[in-house]
Amino acid sequence: MNVNIETPSALRRKVTIELEPDEIKRELDRAYNQLKRSVQLKGFRPGRAPRNLLERFFGDQVRGDVLQKLQKEYTDKALEENDLQPVVEPEVVTEESDLKKPQVRFTATFDLKPQIEIKDYRDLKVPRATVEVPEEQVDQALERLRERSGSLRKVERRVIQPGDFVLASFEAFEDNKPIPNSKFEERIVRVSSDELRHGLDELLTGVELGTEVRKNRSYPPDYYESDLAGKTVEWHIKGSDIYERVLPDLDDEFAKDQGEYETLAQLRAAMRRELERRAGEEADARARQGLLDLIIERNPVEVPESLVAREERNLELETAATLEALGMAREAALERARQEPDELKSKADKRARSALIVDAIAAQENVEVSEDEVAERIATLVTQASGHQRERLADFYARQENRDALTQVMRREKTMAGLLSRAQTADETSGGGVESAGGEPTGQEQQSADAKAEE
Repeated sequence: MNVNIETPSALRRKVTIELEPDEIKRELDRAYNQLKRSVQLKGFRPGRAPRNLLERFFGDQVRGDVLQKLQKEYTDKALEENDLQPVVEPEVVTEESDLKKPQVRFTATFDLKPQIEIKDYRDLKVPRATVEVPEEQVDQALERLRERSGSLRKVERRVIQPGDFVLASFEAFEDNKPIPNSKFEERIVRVSSDELRHGLDELLTGVELGTEVRKNRSYPPDYYESDLAGKTVEWHIKGSDIYERVLPDLDDEFAKDQGEYETLAQLRAAMRRELERRAGEEADARARQGLLDLIIERNPVEVPESLVAREERNLELETAATLEALGMAREAALERARQEPDELKSKADKRARSALIVDAIAAQENVEVSEDEVAERIATLVTQASGHQRERLADFYARQENRDALTQVMRREKTMAGLLSRAQTADETSGGGVESAGGEPTGQEQQSADAKAEE
């Protein structure tokens, strides 16, 4: 293996690796010997198929697998021998590959994690927020719970009105051709702009049940869903049934239906505690971000390009997932998530910068997360999940790389919790380390209220 290392910038490295012919031949021989033992060709006993036939039938697949394996193996070897630690997985590009000669040369481009020392952060102070939950907010939370507990009752009316719940189907057409991702089979929707996209609430209003109507609607060129942007489309709409929501009375019987409560007063008190807890968490989150912003301002650091690019991809996926959950098609959601590239890059840079600084503080303060803490967090996540999601989470965290990623997240959480605790302590003593800041559960009634109150 011949290795050449270039330094395009202070943090970026380009490693070119050229493999010796005997290294390639040895790996190809191993791959074909393993294939010979596992494959059976007509006319040959197991393990007796000649190499030339294996190359004819499986050559492309074997060469592709071998090339991928060699790139991974020798990239890792070159990084270890030269004490190079990429901050993000290297981008590997094959420059020359002819396994028949054999000849392989490829490059691995990556950024190093900057070695930084964070200063001037121990004396920072942030105010401790006062959390107040007005009665109106508790009333609103109870009303949302009441609405979720309601039932639908069929209405003997023929014309759809705003606010109705309607069993409806609709699809958009352009030049008599259906537009992708616009068709919805019969489902119950609420005729409201808060719950229906593309102006469908206006189009449904006034429609008579049992009759398919066709209505045109125009969309601006910059409309977020590309399949509709700049078009005048014809919506085919049909409503089958109208329903109204019947809400239960807010009384002691309603409270009993929600769990271990005997009276409405008990449910109300539990929801107040939950709202106060969430408000406290929000206040702490704002305080942590304010504290981190001060530390970032005092400690300018160079952020690797690849780290920012990774955070951009993460932000895109997170935004798209949120839009998908609201009913947007996946491709449209991804496109919408990329509409503000400058803003996206700015957020990604800040997230990457924050992660570097918090990791550096964690190292300086010797913050650690034990395997028991990680196992407890995973157990909580899996227990709170349901159905197939529980199995997927268990499988996900069975892989060491995912446990390592969770450990890193928890280490950052512990670091920031400790920094915030110290910054909000009036009689702070200098030189103290960061410690975990956590609280004990507030009881069964509190846990039950978690799922009932909303922000």
